[in-house]
Amino acid sequence: MKKAAILTGGGDSSGINDFIRSAVLLLASQDLEVVGVKQGYLGLLEEAYRPLTPDTVNSLVGTGGSMLLTSRTNPSKVAGGYERILDNLEKEKIEVLICVGGNDTLSVAGKLSELGVQVIGVPQTIDNDLPYTDYCIGFHTAVANIAASVRMIISSNISHQKEMVVEVMGRDSGFLALRSAIALGADYLAIPEFSLDMEKLCTMLLSNRAKGNKSSLMMVSEGVKASGANLLSDEVDVFGNIKLGGIGYHIAEQVDKKIGAKPRTEVLGYIPRGGMADPYDSFLSVLFARGVAENIKSNTFGVMVGIDAQTTKNVALSLAVSSIRVVQEKEYRNFFTC
Repeated sequence: MKKAAILTGGGDSSGINDFIRSAVLLLASQDLEVVGVKQGYLGLLEEAYRPLTPDTVNSLVGTGGSMLLTSRTNPSKVAGGYERILDNLEKEKIEVLICVGGNDTLSVAGKLSELGVQVIGVPQTIDNDLPYTDYCIGFHTAVANIAASVRMIISSNISHQKEMVVEVMGRDSGFLALRSAIALGADYLAIPEFSLDMEKLCTMLLSNRAKGNKSSLMMVSEGVKASGANLLSDEVDVFGNIKLGGIGYHIAEQVDKKIGAKPRTEVLGYIPRGGMADPYDSFLSVLFARGVAENIKSNTFGVMVGIDAQTTKNVALSLAVSSIRVVQEKEYRNFFTC
């Protein structure tokens, strides 16, 4: 009997628990023992585990967050971090490590693979910015949460004849804002991949106002660069990522200076990451779990399981973290011309 361990690292999202449940059920059917690592790589460093059996995971369907907890732990920032992890894996007799997370989590997974660990990566991030997979766990739920939140707010904006700027996560990639803007019929979209044109934005707002629409909706990613905008924080995490948030307020202030009407600003922050998993995320999580189980059965490691047209495929971990997936201009221009 092989022993496999599952960990979840970095930012959480809805759909993780569905993956854990499906993976445990499938691996148990292959007579594998499964343990969960608490708080991502921190748990591997501190030997914090919990057994995972079909009975312990069966009630996880649709639940949000990660039942294994998570953390932003970078073993390379810990003295002897990788050596400790290798020793602890051997001590616990863990033969396969399943790492669920985004760019940073899978970068560490890639390093462990280079060091000889039998690793399988699973893409999980609401940013949907990992290449070589159509979707990552959590993306669809986040879009649904954003659409639901904005729809609850927008009626008040219409009543008060107020434009609104909605800021969502998206450091380098604008998929979350793009898909949400399409779902909501937004009037303007600003994402990190393309320059923010304040003149065009204000021209659009004035044109809409002339037509009687004083409640235009503007969707923006937190990673949008704008002239004169300052970061709200200089905090940097262990992977070197600067804490973002607040560009929506700057855009609203600039609009006010140019047209004399300050839009309301809503920064949704962590709201999109929470709550029950969207049915499609639950479905995708099962596909990812099947891909993991098939790889273990065929002794295929050092890969990330990706999704291509609702079919699993393997991508070398080194390739999966070699770049960031971004919105292409054609994809953007097909829906927004501003």
